[in-house]
Amino acid sequence: MPLSPFDILKRHDDGSFLWIEAAQNLEVAQARLRELCARAPGEYFVFDQKSQQIVAKLSTRSAGG
Repeated sequence: MPLSPFDILKRHDDGSFLWIEAAQNLEVAQARLRELCARAPGEYFVFDQKSQQIVAKLSTRSAGG
């Protein structure tokens, strides 16, 4: 079974993260972020397990709060 190296996360208001699902590649993960933001506003991230870095972010929150 192939690994899914990209984790999709949502940030809670308290700053903690909720793991949503894993994706096979960055393109799929970014498309999924757009879908999630359209359904449930919030702040979403793609975390690359290999580099241990956030590699994509999408937020429906305004800069002011």
